[in-house]
Amino acid sequence: MRFSLQLITIAILALVFELLLPWWSIAIAAFLGGIAFNSRYNFLAGFLAVGFLWLLFALMMDLTATAPLAERVSKILFVNKPVLMLITSLIGGLVGGFAAMAGGALMGKSKRSNDTRYYR
Repeated sequence: MRFSLQLITIAILALVFELLLPWWSIAIAAFLGGIAFNSRYNFLAGFLAVGFLWLLFALMMDLTATAPLAERVSKILFVNKPVLMLITSLIGGLVGGFAAMAGGALMGKSKRSNDTRYYR
């Protein structure tokens, strides 16, 4: 349940930030999600949330575009269009995953320092 909530929170924050700010603001959204939830699955939550969001953006842009931009870029990179969209979502997912992991690592030290079982 907590993983699903973290996934949805990161996706919504990334969507809002990306509509208002530059593309790298997805890292800020995932970082904040990693700080807020600080679970064992921070990387996976950030990776899936941002990767799926970028895949949806790429599909929407491709379906609504009047010019065949994705086909032209795929010809330049010598890949087909589905592989291009997967590469796009992979790049966004890696940015989101590492940012969420960094946010969790930042909060991990302060939570562990208050836990007495680490001081034997």
